[in-house]
Amino acid sequence: MKQQLSVAQRMGAARGFPHTADPLDPEQGMTQLAENEVRRAAEWESVLLIGDAETIGAARKWHEAVWNVELYARGLKDDPSGWTRAVQQVSRARDAFYVLARRDLDISGPPPPSGNWPRVWQQEDEPGDGTEPDTPPTRAPAA
Repeated sequence: MKQQLSVAQRMGAARGFPHTADPLDPEQGMTQLAENEVRRAAEWESVLLIGDAETIGAARKWHEAVWNVELYARGLKDDPSGWTRAVQQVSRARDAFYVLARRDLDISGPPPPSGNWPRVWQQEDEPGDGTEPDTPPTRAPAA
């Protein structure tokens, strides 16, 4: 899912969506999306085999959230605020899946910190006194 999302975000950058960089020509991206979908479908079988119903349901929500971002990347949706909401939904869905997958795998301790998107450093700069350190260039989040 992360590879598909990365490609979709790069295609989104080429379409001018906010908070993304490293544009990828949509035509090239379509080929990569197709290749990544084949890989995702094969790896999905492992989740179906070992995941409980709740974890599988959360994984499906994550998949659907990524596929929604792909609709923007493919040019089938074009609202910049919808793009932002869609990618934020990916972050929430991924976080929910991680919690349940860790439970399924009997991993103790808290899940990894949320990858909420856009990241704080990607938000619009606040007016200040000019002494703030430079921020890194905006890049597509790893999600």
